[in-house]
Amino acid sequence: MQTTLIFLLICPILGFLFIPAFKNHQEKAVSGIVICICTISVFISVSIAISFLFTSQNTFSSAVLSIYNSKEFHFQIELYYDYLTAVYSIITSILFFVISLFSKFYMHRESGFKRFFQHLLLFFIGLNFLILSGNFETLFLGWEIVGISSFLLISFFRDRYLPVKNAMKVLSFYRLGDIALILSVWFCHHLFHTNISFNDLAPSMGELVQENSDGFRATVLLVSLLFILAAAVKSAQFPFSSWLPRAMDGPTVSSALFYGSLSVHIGVFLLLRTYPIWSVALTPKIFVISIGLITAIVSSLIGSVQATAKTQIAYSSSSQIGLMFIEIALGWHTLALIHFSANALLRAYQLLVSPSIMTYLTHEVYFKYNPDKKSVFAFLPKSLYKGLYILCIKEFNMDFIWHHYVWRSFKVIGKSFHILRTKIAQIILFILVLFGVLFYIIQPQPFLKEYEFISWIYSLLSLILILVAWTERRYSIRSWFFVAYSQVFFMLAIAQDHVFALNQLAIYFSGLTGAFFGGWWCLSMVKEAENNTSLNTFHGHIYEHPKFSLFFLICSLTMIGFPISPSFIGFDILFSNIQMNHYFPLIISALTFVFLELAVLRIYARVFLGPHVKNYHEVAKRSS
Repeated sequence: MQTTLIFLLICPILGFLFIPAFKNHQEKAVSGIVICICTISVFISVSIAISFLFTSQNTFSSAVLSIYNSKEFHFQIELYYDYLTAVYSIITSILFFVISLFSKFYMHRESGFKRFFQHLLLFFIGLNFLILSGNFETLFLGWEIVGISSFLLISFFRDRYLPVKNAMKVLSFYRLGDIALILSVWFCHHLFHTNISFNDLAPSMGELVQENSDGFRATVLLVSLLFILAAAVKSAQFPFSSWLPRAMDGPTVSSALFYGSLSVHIGVFLLLRTYPIWSVALTPKIFVISIGLITAIVSSLIGSVQATAKTQIAYSSSSQIGLMFIEIALGWHTLALIHFSANALLRAYQLLVSPSIMTYLTHEVYFKYNPDKKSVFAFLPKSLYKGLYILCIKEFNMDFIWHHYVWRSFKVIGKSFHILRTKIAQIILFILVLFGVLFYIIQPQPFLKEYEFISWIYSLLSLILILVAWTERRYSIRSWFFVAYSQVFFMLAIAQDHVFALNQLAIYFSGLTGAFFGGWWCLSMVKEAENNTSLNTFHGHIYEHPKFSLFFLICSLTMIGFPISPSFIGFDILFSNIQMNHYFPLIISALTFVFLELAVLRIYARVFLGPHVKNYHEVAKRSS
């Protein structure tokens, strides 16, 4: 079985690497490769499931590849197969096959035909890693790939304002889920003092909770709530539901695959996979049931008054996932898997036929309109009925609340440190970086380890600098420098309490150094050619500088620790070396990690995406 599962992982990777050899107009070759890969995946998934069902029915677990190993941290790719994997794998492969066939005709003559299928395969790669993962490291690898492919597909129509803007909005929510998952995995490492295989998760959790103290139980409760938070964000549960309809700005076929059927159900998968952890106490179960119940009610109300088919389907899917959350908390896992399969197939079908359905509905309303038809809530007093209607139209103001009370607060902090944008401040920052690198890395000074406040200072500087980079409006190169400074201070904050080996530093800096200089070079070349790379608006320079755009995107992904570079392992090493009792550096580091990806991809989006600043390029008008 191990060889078959590895082949299932490798197939879309080979296709992703092979597609760039073709031109965009070679549609038959590009779509043919993807359809062939999806066909093979369906055959393999169904074959493994049949073999699993009618033979041993024993869960399969195997370590495939060890990437990094030390006393503190062991990163290995591990595969796992059980009933949950079987159901998700079959539904995933079938939907990819159907939608790749549909996309061959739907995306015909689209200027980004090849790019669309590449992003589709990238999502397939991430989802396969996530579904087949046998430990948290492999799961997080797939989780990150799915997040980036979501950003790329939402902003597929990159010459328009709203798709790019909404891609950044969705990414900001995804980062909350990412950091919740990272923190929960970090706590698990300190709880178990070893890498956790899903094969050993259920028996070990029961024994550990029974044998340990109340302090241990409190930590397990915290871990449980973090897993639930990550699942709620990824599955667009209340109060994170507002990102789901914004994600529908991509092509309809990608919306059907991502936000109607597969990506939005990853939270359900995470809850089912981590059930042995959060089910040991009653409080997490009540929390999951509450989230699911509130989402089911609120999303149903909002979806019933929306004017667009995509938004209605999005909120309907969110509502059904809320019911799945309740089913999982009650222990009805088989029902939850059946519910997932039915909902995923239904939402994909609804989104694919939505253009035709809208035509039929328009005809229906025009010729068979019944003004006397009573609403479901007609029994309510008129004032309450109208108030509820307006509240649902405004989607319970969730978008406004998140923007005004959460993201705006951090923007105010970033803008308040405008003094750091002066030349004197940048010289001081450079001196602090040199000081830290010299006395913490090149020639470590033991006496500095006694002053714990130094770690706090470096942590705060790292967070402040990434917020300054995120709120920079004038110079993209200056924002890029602040990102690099923040990364160094992030490492120095952890180095205060831990002495890193040379190979660990090499892993961390090998990715970041190349990414920094590569990104700096790209921005400098575009600035020299166009004389404007400010972050105050979208420039759309990808049209005249596609090579710089691609190279800068690769540098950006490397800078944020995407699983294509050593920096992905470097970030894991850094987080694993934060001590259990150092909550302040942990919280600050977590916030820094949230805004790191937002700051970096904001530079990419503002400089290279969006409507082109030159008026001789065709520009799509902004819509409300």
